[in-house]
Amino acid sequence: MSTPTPAPATPTVPLSADVRAAYEAVYEKNKAAIDGTTDFELLTALNASQDDIGGLLSADDVYRLNQNTAQYQAVVTSINSTNANLKTLQTKIAGIASKIGILGDVVGAISKVLSLVPGI
Repeated sequence: MSTPTPAPATPTVPLSADVRAAYEAVYEKNKAAIDGTTDFELLTALNASQDDIGGLLSADDVYRLNQNTAQYQAVVTSINSTNANLKTLQTKIAGIASKIGILGDVVGAISKVLSLVPGI
């Protein structure tokens, strides 16, 4: 009776720094091996490995970028929300300022009346 092969552990995404560095090291060693051999079968295998590792590192980069993009989007959303609230506040203050102008006119008119009819 054979023992079942355990399932591989789920990798951490994005790649941890040490795992990413390990893949990059293999990539660089493959590159040196490709440059140093003329064996067709070995070149084929090394090139396939380079493609796989390059694709993995690119996918990791895209994932990291999307995370940053999500954070960027959150900041943009926050900026837009804040600016919308500032616009509302600006409109409210402008409305109050216009009322102050009107009230200033009322105070001016009252002052004129009181100066003409100083009975108090």
